[in-house]
Amino acid sequence: MPESGEPTYYERMGPVKGRLMKAYHVMRLVYKAMFNKGPLVVLLEIKWRLGDEIMALPVYDALWKSHLDGERGDRVAVWCNYPELLENNPHVDSVNDKKIDPDVYVLLRGTDRFTNRQDYYEDHMKLEFMSGRPALYFENWDSPLLEEISTGDTPLIALNRGATWDTKQWPKENWNALGQALELRGYRVIVLGQDGETIDAGTSFVARTDVRDAAVLLHEAALTVAHDSGLMHLSLAAGTPVVALFGPTEPRIVVKNDPRLHSIRNGRECQGCWNREGAMERPGVCPLKISDCMSTISLESIVETVEKLAPINR
Repeated sequence: MPESGEPTYYERMGPVKGRLMKAYHVMRLVYKAMFNKGPLVVLLEIKWRLGDEIMALPVYDALWKSHLDGERGDRVAVWCNYPELLENNPHVDSVNDKKIDPDVYVLLRGTDRFTNRQDYYEDHMKLEFMSGRPALYFENWDSPLLEEISTGDTPLIALNRGATWDTKQWPKENWNALGQALELRGYRVIVLGQDGETIDAGTSFVARTDVRDAAVLLHEAALTVAHDSGLMHLSLAAGTPVVALFGPTEPRIVVKNDPRLHSIRNGRECQGCWNREGAMERPGVCPLKISDCMSTISLESIVETVEKLAPINR
């Protein structure tokens, strides 16, 4: 079973029916390909974490460019945990349609952690045009929460201290100091995240947003500061640059050639261990038993980077 523990499309049918349906779909696909009969229906299942679903967004465009034909009536269906990410996406025809009967089924989760995600998909799905970056296609970027942001001419900085592993997290007291330092310099600050991810500065939207609201708030910001996390990926997809703090993961593995990502690494020799062969074996568990993986990142380095990328005109 894939990493998330979620049963796949065929597993939901049971072992016998699942195998029979898979064989039937293969035969139907061969028939359509040989005789050019009818449209192709492709089901892509992701149902993963937020950041992973965002990293898969370029697949949908590349799939059309590489393999599908709109004039033939081909269709792309997606099963996911975060349908908000696919709002108005021109490359997806249906989202979470449980009645879909696909000719082709592709599971997008459970990928290689030593290879850039886009490179992995490009290779395994034979995608010739996997060049795009994750993007959202909202027709409007509105949310009632925007009214709570303080007005002013200085840049708006979004902060998020959440991450799936403790080893990815910069200490909370450092985040408090960062938020306060930015406010002292005149920046407007908002804080996003899940319950328990508060920062003692700025306007807090912690535990108050769904994915769409979070994307709208990040889109409004001039810059985001975050760990390697779902909101890091969401900010980039919303078009906002990110100062991202990295410890056990390697930036080039999770984001490909995006000049809007400004990485600050922890500076340890073991940095990026999760994406190295033979290093970290269990997710988030430091093989060297270093309890403060991210503490080597200085407050000053982050403030300097923010001031460089989003200067205040005085």
